[in-house]
Amino acid sequence: LLLAVALVFGTSSCKYEDGPGLSLRTKKARLAGDWIIEKYIDSDGTETAVKEADSPVTTFDKDGTVEATYTVLGNTSTVKGTWEFTDSKKKIKTTVDGDSGTEEILRLTNKEFWTKDSDGDKTYYKAK
Repeated sequence: LLLAVALVFGTSSCKYEDGPGLSLRTKKARLAGDWIIEKYIDSDGTETAVKEADSPVTTFDKDGTVEATYTVLGNTSTVKGTWEFTDSKKKIKTTVDGDSGTEEILRLTNKEFWTKDSDGDKTYYKAK
């Protein structure tokens, strides 16, 4: 029993810069769901808050699909693609319409998802 508990805690520990230190949910289970953008922080430190009504809703599914729904001037559009963890689940790669992007995961809980792109810009998502 102790070995089983040690395996669960050992395989579920978080390796992200901004924690958490331990989670009983897998990374895939924490990511799956609907997310909205709370704020951006540019590499120069400029912070931009995003109103909930203006944020796209991004849905990550456990099967590796991703969908983002945007509403601009009353018109709603949706883009679909795929996602996967890379670099020992420290990064997330998304592909939409043949274009791929990879971001470092800074924090991943069931309520918060923070990423940093190659330019150093950070995006802070919260669960919808």
